Amino acid sequence: MRHGAERVFISYRRDDAAGYAGRLEEALERALHTRLGPASVFRDVQDIALGEDFVQAIAQRLAAAQAVVVLIGPRWAGPTANTARRIDDPGDIVRLEVAAALASPARVLPVLLPGASMPAEAELPDPLKPLARRNALSLSDTHWQADVAKLVDAIGLAAPAAAPPGTAAGGTRWQVPAAIAAAALIGLALAAWRPWPAAAPTAGAAAGAASGTTASAAADVAAPYLGTWQAQVRYAWGDRHEERFVFQRHAGVLTGTASFLRVPRGIENASASPAGLLFETRTQQSMGSETRTVTHRYSAELRGQPPDERLALRLHSTGGFETLAPLEIEARRAAPVPAAEASAAGPR
Repeated sequence: MRHGAERVFISYRRDDAAGYAGRLEEALERALHTRLGPASVFRDVQDIALGEDFVQAIAQRLAAAQAVVVLIGPRWAGPTANTARRIDDPGDIVRLEVAAALASPARVLPVLLPGASMPAEAELPDPLKPLARRNALSLSDTHWQADVAKLVDAIGLAAPAAAPPGTAAGGTRWQVPAAIAAAALIGLALAAWRPWPAAAPTAGAAAGAASGTTASAAADVAAPYLGTWQAQVRYAWGDRHEERFVFQRHAGVLTGTASFLRVPRGIENASASPAGLLFETRTQQSMGSETRTVTHRYSAELRGQPPDERLALRLHSTGGFETLAPLEIEARRAAPVPAAEASAAGPR
């Protein structure tokens, strides 16, 4: 990975926006490839090499970034079990990332995800108050491509060009003292950082630990689900659509997309156990002037044996304008969509 090429940094909270962060990184890489070249976008899970110092990597990438995209979802402030907000903790990694970005020469772009609103200045700790004065862009599932295009225009980075000393790659002149000061600030802030709290173990992981199974073996309960599945789904109102479910694992985290009405939605809160797979997606539903966030909760289990195995899913949607009965879906394995076809069809 060429660190110097990563000119766009995506800041996000994993339990708030991990699915969207992965989709957005792929979309920005495709959109910026001809302008900035490959590996122009940095996202921690995907882009920190195995064995690399995490704190040092974040500091280096932030210090070199020319644009920082701050993904704000409904749980961005990060309430914890004791109701305290994680964003109020001076050692919170998201707070440190955004504070360092605001203190650097980089362009800081807040991006609101479905169900989120821009926090008021009074709701933010002092180092983050300038964020409330930045114009935010909304990113939705229904207008994904148009919203990503707006974000690319807002990022506005030019193609790399030969530059004299003191000028960053891409022709944007950085003030060297300012860049050094930003790097120092990031390093000092992240020195006090505490790692993200470990996710609660899934039932499968807990069972594995109890029986003496290693953590890696427990994590393998997700392995049979990895890959692409597709199903013909008939919804309660009569429409039929071919839906696709793509399960991946990045740095030990189960992620991917599940389409709803043929539009891929980022998977959230995924967990696997010997009993099955649980995950959620979210969409927005509008009626008149009112918009609601609909939560789609899936449970899935494998039936049959390869090559005739099937993924039996049960979908329960809540939060919309009407109450829908749970929907039973049966999916079968499918070949992944080629990159060119996926780009033409819409967001992944």
